[in-house]
Amino acid sequence: MKRYYLIDHRILFFFGYVFYLFTPCLVGMTNAFPGYPGMELYQGFFRLIPKGKLLQYMLVTLSWLPAFYLGHFSFRLFVHHKRNLQLFPANPTTRAVSYVGLALLLVLALFAYLGRASLLGGYGSYDIAARGKMSTLLVIFNFFLLYQLLSTQKPSVFLVTGTLLTGLLLLSMGGRMYVIQTFLIYLIYKTSFAARRWPLSRIAIVLFAGFLAGSFMGLWRMNTTFKWDRAAYSLLAEPVFTWFSTSTYLISNDIPVVSIPWNFLTSFLNLIPNTIISFKPYLVSTGSMVKNYQNPLGADSVWSTIVINFGAAGSFLFIFITGFMLNLLRHISERSRFWAVYYICVCGMLPFQFFRDGFYIIHKQLYFNFLLFPALILIVLKTILLLQSNYKAPLNKPHLH
Repeated sequence: MKRYYLIDHRILFFFGYVFYLFTPCLVGMTNAFPGYPGMELYQGFFRLIPKGKLLQYMLVTLSWLPAFYLGHFSFRLFVHHKRNLQLFPANPTTRAVSYVGLALLLVLALFAYLGRASLLGGYGSYDIAARGKMSTLLVIFNFFLLYQLLSTQKPSVFLVTGTLLTGLLLLSMGGRMYVIQTFLIYLIYKTSFAARRWPLSRIAIVLFAGFLAGSFMGLWRMNTTFKWDRAAYSLLAEPVFTWFSTSTYLISNDIPVVSIPWNFLTSFLNLIPNTIISFKPYLVSTGSMVKNYQNPLGADSVWSTIVINFGAAGSFLFIFITGFMLNLLRHISERSRFWAVYYICVCGMLPFQFFRDGFYIIHKQLYFNFLLFPALILIVLKTILLLQSNYKAPLNKPHLH
C-alpha cells in the first residue's frame, strides 16, 4: 500500500489563510468579544477603514488562494509522479545525532539558568531575549529529533527529553507558537513517514486536544479560568491582534499595484549574526515604507507585509512562487532524509508563523535555523566519522612478516 503526505503544505496554507486573513474581518464586522482586552482598540481601528479599502483587501486576499494552488499545480507540469514515502535507512550519522541531543541538553540547562527569572512567569515576566533563545533551541531540537524519527532506528532519549523539556519551559514563559510548531511537525510525521500512521479519528482527537491545551495556556497567561467564550477569544485574539498592522495600513495608505521590496531584500542581511557585523542600520522595516503603520503587539500580518513589499499584483506572483517552491520541496523530500526534515519543518511554521512574522524572522527560520545551522552540524559529524574510520582502517590492516 503506497503512502503519501496526508497533511502537507496545501492544507496548512489554507488553514492559515482563513484563520489569519478572514477571521479578523469577521470579528470586526460582528463586533465580537466586547469588553475583552484589546477588542475596543481593535474595533476602533476597524471602523476607520474605508469601505473601498476593505473591498480592495478582499479582492487581493481572494486572489491569493488561486495563486498558491496554481503555483502548486504548475510544478506538476515538470514532475508528474509522486514517490512512495518510507523511512530512510539508519546510518552512523543518524546514530551520532544522539550526541547532538546530549550537547543540546547542556545548552538547555544553560539557557534555563540564564532565563530562570522568566520561568513559570507567563507574560508577567516577559523576557524577549530568554524566550528567543529557548525558541531557537526548540527549533534545533525539532530538526534533529525528526532526523532520527525519519530513520529506521529508535530516537535518542536525549533528543526526546530535550524537546519535551524545552517545550514545557517555553510554555511556562508564555510562548505557544513554537510549541505548536513542534506539535505540527510530529503530526505531519505521524501521518506520513511513521510505521504506524494515525487514522483520521486519532487526528481529530489530537487536534481537539491541541485546541484545548492552547486555550488553557492562553487563559493561564490572562490569569483567568476556562470558559468556552474565553477559549474562543484566546484562540481568535491571535489573528485579530496580528491584523492591527493591516488595519492601520489600510486606513492611511493606498494599495500599490507593484512595489520595490526593500524590506524583503534587506531582511536577508539579518542572517548574518550581529556578533560578526551589524547590518541593522541597513535593514528597511515595513513601517518605514508606508504611513502610520502600527503593530502594537509586535506581530506583522502577512497581508500587509507582502503587499507593502510587492504590491497587489506583485503579491499574486509571490504567492504563486511560494506554492511552486513548496511543491518542489515536497517532491525532493520524498527521496532525501535531510530535505524531508526541512520540508516538514517548513510545513510546521506555515499555518501560523508564516502569517504573523515579518521576513526578517521568516528568513532566519528558513535559511539558518532549518538549513545552514543543522547542515553545518551534520557536516561536522560526518567529517568526524570519516576521520575515525580512516584512523581505524590502518590499525585493522594485517601486518606482513
